[in-house]
Amino acid sequence: MERQKINSTNRLFRGLFAKKASRRFLLIYIFIMVFAGILLSNSLMGNQPAFATFPRNDFQLLQPAPTQPFGYYDYFGKLLSPKAAGKLVKQQGLNPGDPVSYQKVGAVQITQDLIGKGEDIYFNRKIGDNFGLQGVLGFSQGISIILPEIKTAIAKLGGQPTTNLQLIIQKDITLGSRTFPTGTVLNTGLKVEKGGTFPLGFLPDEKTGTIGISCALCHASVSNEGKPLAGVPNGELAIPFLIALSPNTAAGFPRLHFNPLDPQYQGNGQTIVNSEGELVQLPDPEKLEKAFDDAVLDVPFGHFESTPDEINNTTQIPSGFTFQNYPYTASGEFAVGPFNGLSVFNSAVHSSEINLLAASQLSEKTLGIDSEVYIGTFLQNATDTRLRLPDGVKPSVWLQQKQQELGIFLGELEDQVPAPNAGNYPNLNPSLTTFNGLFFSPNSEKSDDIASGKFFFATNAMSAFQNSLVPPANRTPENKQALKSGSVERGAKVFETANCATCHIPPFFTDNKTHPINEIGTNSARAQSRLELNNLLVEPKLYTFDTTGTVSANAEVLDVPTKGISQSSTTLPLGILPNGGYKTTTLRGLYFSAPYLHDGGAAVREGSLKVFRDGRFQVVDLSGLGLTGTLSQALPADPASSLRALLDRSLREKVVGANKLNPALSPERSNLDGTGHEFYVDSQAGFSPQQQTDLINFLLALDDDPANF
Repeated sequence: MERQKINSTNRLFRGLFAKKASRRFLLIYIFIMVFAGILLSNSLMGNQPAFATFPRNDFQLLQPAPTQPFGYYDYFGKLLSPKAAGKLVKQQGLNPGDPVSYQKVGAVQITQDLIGKGEDIYFNRKIGDNFGLQGVLGFSQGISIILPEIKTAIAKLGGQPTTNLQLIIQKDITLGSRTFPTGTVLNTGLKVEKGGTFPLGFLPDEKTGTIGISCALCHASVSNEGKPLAGVPNGELAIPFLIALSPNTAAGFPRLHFNPLDPQYQGNGQTIVNSEGELVQLPDPEKLEKAFDDAVLDVPFGHFESTPDEINNTTQIPSGFTFQNYPYTASGEFAVGPFNGLSVFNSAVHSSEINLLAASQLSEKTLGIDSEVYIGTFLQNATDTRLRLPDGVKPSVWLQQKQQELGIFLGELEDQVPAPNAGNYPNLNPSLTTFNGLFFSPNSEKSDDIASGKFFFATNAMSAFQNSLVPPANRTPENKQALKSGSVERGAKVFETANCATCHIPPFFTDNKTHPINEIGTNSARAQSRLELNNLLVEPKLYTFDTTGTVSANAEVLDVPTKGISQSSTTLPLGILPNGGYKTTTLRGLYFSAPYLHDGGAAVREGSLKVFRDGRFQVVDLSGLGLTGTLSQALPADPASSLRALLDRSLREKVVGANKLNPALSPERSNLDGTGHEFYVDSQAGFSPQQQTDLINFLLALDDDPANF
């Protein structure tokens, strides 16, 4: 058949060539074939930015997505070829032959070396300042309580890997109102590599005697072979338990809905002088700690809360497959700057999201809490007793004096740099590039620090690394059978018929937009987390990427483009105002990121459903529905069953009902319900049970090469 096609083509070619007058047709024919060959060549070069050449809708649903191209430059989210980047530099009067010229204009070259350094930081660089995370909160001291259990459990592995390090509690542990008695078996979700001697993402520091954490704690898993899988969310991590172990968990009180001056917490708190010179009694530290520990322990495993907004709006750990998955975070507020906002987000993770004290700068304006009350509450039960607030002082003044005495002046600013145009600490203003006026950028003079370098080196390196990640292959027998039977291919057609691609556009399965809450209908709490900042924003600026050492007053500054991202450079990104919104998240790697929705509310435990051969299903275990039956019990959610809860309205109703019956998930506590995103693919929408099942199989196949096993 192929030879017959070739012969037919040759006869056509000779016929065209036979007449002199027809030679123009030959030229046209050759041009068309050459052009088609170029297009085909480009489309097959997976490491090239094909997405910049073709409209997204031209991609086949089961085609592997393009990958981040080496050698190209990121210029505030735009990928530029070396030639285009050189032209940009030249237009600004700089020498394109000098690498520093690119740093001066804000262009970051994507190299294997940069990606490798980003990987090192991702796995091996601690997050957070020692002053706040260790000295005040006491994270390391909390982990030391279960350190014997961790060592015993790892020893029992005999060098084998695990995705869930199970601890047997060796002594009674009381946290808040709860006691974990001796002998309790605790699922921690901690990952251990093959031959590992400590959980992935835990970083013992011999110099300080503390245990820190890296990005890998929450954003990596291990394969069946025991190798690290960066980007896979640790959806079963016992975050609430690990945090509640800290002696002063309540130092993070604005992360949840806690007013420190609520009368129910009054008792033996210290008396301080507030910003107005008035005497104010702080909450009783024991009462506040107990209440806050109880609230933290109500949060399901795999969920976290890092925004100091005093709103109960916990969310599940997102996947780390970030390439072309902008904007970042569930509510899409990180959208400007290098790598489409990813570098700004990485900076925030190491600053505004974990710096417990810096939020006091804006506490009066955003929370209605006097900054001195904030600082006093933060300090009065500090783990390091030297940092505990005495009676009758003004907290900010006392703290500065104490830090100077201890040789840790402004210890909360470890590895952080005030943003240009933000003002002076502790009165910094937020912007679209930093919500607390600070950037994570370790001083370039620290030669022993892998994150040390020129301004924004570390955050850009992590961004380049994260953008190099692709979802690991789904190697389950179910995926193999679904591909073999044609179910995945049929599911791709259902995906098109159901108009899923309207928002989840291939090949990255997102439209890169934040949609207003009234369009999505999901739980609105997280969507509102940044609204109070909108009227406080200043122009977003960065220092040039060749800035070294301690930033000087005359350091060069870059204006950060915001056109098409926000209505103005001093308003939150489009889709967030006026009531909040949620981004269209990628669908790639869904097999590794159950449960679903930003709050993880679409959750079903394995074995809770019986699925028949024709795609119909039956709920056989009501206790396995919702977060109530999964992560609230430290049990994982099943990907296929949880996707069915997302797509089938009758099942979703049962799942939401189970969530709402759980007091720990109520709006007054964790505030998680699994509502919204009511784009169903079920019988009421005109789809058969088999089509629903095929769609689920298609979605679970969206890995690095969806069409192949």
